[in-house]
Amino acid sequence: MKSLRCTLAALTLAGAAHSALAADTLDIIVPFSAGGATDIVARSLEPILSRELGVTSVIRNVAGASATLGTIEVANSQGNPNILEYVPAGALSIQPTLKSLPYELDSFRYICRTVSNPMYLMVSKSSGIKSFPELVNRSKERSLLYGSSGPGTLPHLAMAALVVHSQLDARHIPYRGTGNAMNALAGDEIQVVAGTDTILTNYDLRPLAIFALQRDPNYADVPTIKELGVGKLEFSVWQGLIAPEGISEKRFRQYSEACEAALKTPEFREFADKANVNIAYLDQEEFKKFVTKRYEDNKSVLETSGLIK
Repeated sequence: MKSLRCTLAALTLAGAAHSALAADTLDIIVPFSAGGATDIVARSLEPILSRELGVTSVIRNVAGASATLGTIEVANSQGNPNILEYVPAGALSIQPTLKSLPYELDSFRYICRTVSNPMYLMVSKSSGIKSFPELVNRSKERSLLYGSSGPGTLPHLAMAALVVHSQLDARHIPYRGTGNAMNALAGDEIQVVAGTDTILTNYDLRPLAIFALQRDPNYADVPTIKELGVGKLEFSVWQGLIAPEGISEKRFRQYSEACEAALKTPEFREFADKANVNIAYLDQEEFKKFVTKRYEDNKSVLETSGLIK
């Protein structure tokens, strides 16, 4: 009888803990506008993560200031277990170098890295430009404009480095998210962008080069930047889940386990295959180490590209 009472008590406590998690709505902040690469992946992951956790969750787009507005909201939610951020690379590995922010790398708990994809130099198919030399020649006729999801984001950083290290003549126009930049590209407000193959797939653009050391088998005819004689320029867009500092270890562990499980589901893997998204899981410890290293590397690139002194 005593054993039965202990078992029932344990089950009651476990059920109460799960109910406490399920009772709250989980806000997942995406710090860009709807329709961009980060938002597309987040909205594919969210229902699976919600199911793994047994909670109701909602995506909330908090765009602006190169993804820092949404990141600031999460940093300011210290101890709140019901808010996460589906964070893009730039908010953590670039923006803290460019400006004074009310957060730093230690303001967050690092749940998991989810995906990582190399960046491509791309143009609208209607532009008629089919190679990087053609793009350079077009820029000699008139200075071109390139867009990004905001100042200091990875697309901006990749393009700025390319302009510095090549003969491409182009100026930067920032937008409030990738979706807005894609609309500008379609309307010829800008002529060139850097982005992932998720953008290529969703907006039917033409890749001219890849910011990687090796060609992508899915785009075998697209040369690397190094092959074009520009130099060793390597940029990838990674994303992950973070929580504000101060949440309980128990809740943090639940989020970490749910993230790993969600990435392994056939549902998410099917999405990743169709969208050409590379699942690149890192656990909490490896993710934090990775972010710290990318922060240091990007700071060096910002200095050599003249974006900071």
